[in-house]
Amino acid sequence: MGVWGTALYSGDFALDLRATISAVSRLPFDPDQLVDILCETEPTAANNPTDEEHTIFWLVVADQFAKRGIVSNRAREKALEIISADEDLAALAKLGMKPADIRKRRKMLEQLRERIISSPINKPRTTLKKPQPLLMETGDVIVYPTCAGKCINPYFASKELDRQYTKDGPLPWMQDGWVQH
Repeated sequence: MGVWGTALYSGDFALDLRATISAVSRLPFDPDQLVDILCETEPTAANNPTDEEHTIFWLVVADQFAKRGIVSNRAREKALEIISADEDLAALAKLGMKPADIRKRRKMLEQLRERIISSPINKPRTTLKKPQPLLMETGDVIVYPTCAGKCINPYFASKELDRQYTKDGPLPWMQDGWVQH
């Protein structure tokens, strides 16, 4: 799961989902269609209650919608159900979260419940009025350098920190080819 704290956005999935919601909320669709689109982007987390990210998905969607003034009864009711049934706390306990952290998480969930309940008004939102321009034209080619067939990992500050692990040990990323798409 990649959770490193008790806050709602203390995990990679929640942070990534927040960014996705930011982009999707600009689409000129009603709230239920936005929820459907989000469910399509993360079908396992959205639809499988046994998935470890299921509760995070619905809590983040409900929180982001509340903060943005987007009213979706489906997202709100699902999040409130998760909070009331302690599903999120049970999932985190199963993953090994300590009892003290579970108590902190419970307090955060109560604050989240209040935020979700207190924002039942649709606010006007900025949506796209026309499709965004394409950055490329038909027939354009993308070419990028590779090392053993892999591109540079953009999460490293420099290519020297991007280690390639071989049978001879770790080696710094060094270009040995190109990929063309």
